[in-house]
Amino acid sequence: MFSSKNRQARIERGVGKLPRYNHYVPRFILENFADAGKISIFDKHTLKEFKLPAKRAMGESDFTNVKLINDSIVSFEKKFTYIENKAAPVIKKILNNRALNLDPMETATLHTFVVVQFLRSKGRRLDQDIFTNEIKKRFPGVEVNAHPDKISDSELGKLFTLDFTFSNLQEFVGILLMKHLYLMLRDCKDEIYISDSPLVLHNQKTFGPYGNIGLAVPGVEIYYPLSPDVVLAYMCPQTIKEIEEAQTASDKTANSFFAQKLLSANGLSVGDKITLANMRAEIARAKTYFRMIKHEGVVPFDTQNALYLNSLQVASSYRYVAARTPAFDFARKALSERPHWKEGLRIQVM
Repeated sequence: MFSSKNRQARIERGVGKLPRYNHYVPRFILENFADAGKISIFDKHTLKEFKLPAKRAMGESDFTNVKLINDSIVSFEKKFTYIENKAAPVIKKILNNRALNLDPMETATLHTFVVVQFLRSKGRRLDQDIFTNEIKKRFPGVEVNAHPDKISDSELGKLFTLDFTFSNLQEFVGILLMKHLYLMLRDCKDEIYISDSPLVLHNQKTFGPYGNIGLAVPGVEIYYPLSPDVVLAYMCPQTIKEIEEAQTASDKTANSFFAQKLLSANGLSVGDKITLANMRAEIARAKTYFRMIKHEGVVPFDTQNALYLNSLQVASSYRYVAARTPAFDFARKALSERPHWKEGLRIQVM
């Protein structure tokens, strides 16, 4: 129990009643994955499966609370709750309409929520710990903690990460505003996963030792499952430009093939016609899919897309992967083939 002195310290910081169990993933998002009040969870470290109510899943004690040496606590939980309360009706609107018919304020709220989810995840916290430990190792003389009598090194790292989250929201939201936002809607029977680090990033481009993962990195893909049926996605504007250029090049290739065969000595054979028809059918399919992303803001995802999205959740998570039902055969297979995914894809300090 806390003494009256400690309770007063919390009140002075505007905390009031202190929530001790803090989520990595907002409870209202987890409830979208619940079946009969519980979500199915797969532990990557132990390979065990179990079920929990959303209020007890994807979190830990004092994850957003900073404990000082004098036993008082500075809590950031109310800041997270405030943003969640603003975002919840926006996300409910998206799920109900299965569309992104949002006004500018709702869009800004959604971007803010996504940024906070990115910065609050368990994986992000571990990355910060890795970075801090590497600084200590390389520069043992550098003073990392100027007040060891007031706060421990580990709690100072937590304080820095939590403060960074809310001090840099405008900058990160600005990055998302430059990206193309769209929805992916399930069009298959496959389960979609969510994890303790649910905002996942992927990039087909490589940039050598500098890495290719980050909200502002060119070519980065961003995905966040809002429910088992709906995934929020962001596409880099550079990727949109490259897709459009590739589609123009494909049209030219098909037209060139047609002209070359038509003017040849043998003319356009039956085999050439089949090849050309297949080329144009694939071009049309790709254009339709891209048009839905760019102009309609909604695109279906099939089994192949679901496996891709689930692989990102399994790889990026720190420990826990969840779904509406215990459909974790894919997660087990992926981990057996890539055992390094059990520890998650952590930051690499060069």
